[in-house]
Amino acid sequence: MRLELGTFPVNEIAFGSSTRWDKGVLEISKKELLAAVRKDTRVTGVELELVRPGESVRITSVRDVIEPRIKVKGPGMVYPGVCDRPVVTVGSGRTHRLAGVGVVEVAEVEMYKGNDGWLDGFIDMSGPGADNPFGSMPNLCLVVKVDPRLSIEDQNDAIHKAALMVSDRLAGTTVDKTPPEMETFELKEAPASLPRVAYICCHRSPQHYSASLSAFWTSIYGLSRLTPPWVLHPNELLDGAVSIRTSWSLVNNPMVYELCRRHGKDLAFAGVIVLRTRWSSQSEKDITSLQAAKVAQMLGATGAIITYDAGGNDFMEVIRTVQACENVGIKTVFVTGEEPQDTGGPPLLEPLPEARAIVSVGVGHSASDPGLMPAVKRVIGQRTIVADPSQRQHVVPSNGPLSGPRWIDHYGWGKLSCFDF
Repeated sequence: MRLELGTFPVNEIAFGSSTRWDKGVLEISKKELLAAVRKDTRVTGVELELVRPGESVRITSVRDVIEPRIKVKGPGMVYPGVCDRPVVTVGSGRTHRLAGVGVVEVAEVEMYKGNDGWLDGFIDMSGPGADNPFGSMPNLCLVVKVDPRLSIEDQNDAIHKAALMVSDRLAGTTVDKTPPEMETFELKEAPASLPRVAYICCHRSPQHYSASLSAFWTSIYGLSRLTPPWVLHPNELLDGAVSIRTSWSLVNNPMVYELCRRHGKDLAFAGVIVLRTRWSSQSEKDITSLQAAKVAQMLGATGAIITYDAGGNDFMEVIRTVQACENVGIKTVFVTGEEPQDTGGPPLLEPLPEARAIVSVGVGHSASDPGLMPAVKRVIGQRTIVADPSQRQHVVPSNGPLSGPRWIDHYGWGKLSCFDF
């Protein structure tokens, strides 16, 4: 696969009379985009709001952040499979992206019925909570209301389809333009002397708690169900084959970019293995982990980088994948966050001796330490928020001081550091 990725930087953003990109300035026609979203009769209300870094703004009910990308040459469609988009394999041809801007999907609708279907994600545009990619760039917030009489599946489809439509329209401003920056991604044959490294990324499936094969959450070509490990070309990730919930992070995953750029120089990128987590029994978790290690072996990997996006139940498949890879001779680097000390447990839910190389992306914020995120002047989204994930009935005003989200960084975006004494 050969993918050309054209980058159009966004240095300024503002509402205007038309939707266009020109020399780093993204102008957005609010009237045009709102009219397009309202064509879906399932939508009962919609607003568009611009927020910029440094503003005293908190965005709540955040369901996804999408980077505007569009396929201009080659098969398929960026962010394939979701909301009836084609499932044609992506990762080749040319894709254009608007860099430095996000479309934030905001709605007070559960993403699925079940234990983990809450909405406690938020983005601060100032203060310590802005020390992440989302708070450090201008965002276009799409606040959507849908007919509550619809099924939860239809509500989610309408909301996400609206966000994708806005993203497509913004990225579409670049179709006939020459990218200021262009980078080509292609895994050409690498010298046999180089170590072969696989990237194993683990993503939670909601199927365990929702009892649904189509529950709305992080999806692979539109599928959120529990499946055996997938093997993907890294270019497929750059085209959004894995999306929803953290779409911006997934297409901008620094692990993928770094491995691609170093391929043929000091390593050979063997490919990507996508693992679904949150199986019901330990035997199912062990099967998944052992199969992931087997697939890595079949790819000829001698090393693997492993990341994940959810803790607790989901952590077990992840740490056992580290163990399984090490036991077959594949050296691993495990990228993980750590639990706060006040939880009473270890930093990692199941510390195993096989996990010899661990990179910490920081300690999760503690629900018992409120006020880490100061009060703000303006809130976009719901006006109350869950204060403690362990007590879902405990809500507080969204504009007041809050403890931070449990995990804000899965891939090493932030500037947090920690020391062992």
